[in-house]
Amino acid sequence: MAYESEIAALHEAIGSGALEVETIANGVKKRVRYASFDDLRRRLAFLETEAAKISGTPPLPRVSLATFSKGR
Repeated sequence: MAYESEIAALHEAIGSGALEVETIANGVKKRVRYASFDDLRRRLAFLETEAAKISGTPPLPRVSLATFSKGR
């Protein structure tokens, strides 16, 4: 799969707290420095969705939970 190495590198960067990601695909080295972890996570979500489309499996659902406060 074309995206596997970049997905793995993004997971590693998130786990280590790094904003710079280096991958090698088809003999080409690519180094990207993301402006924020939010940018890095968006790229990861995009690649995981694209990889799922290629493989024919549905992507993992993205879930967020809202919290509320009475403002005490």
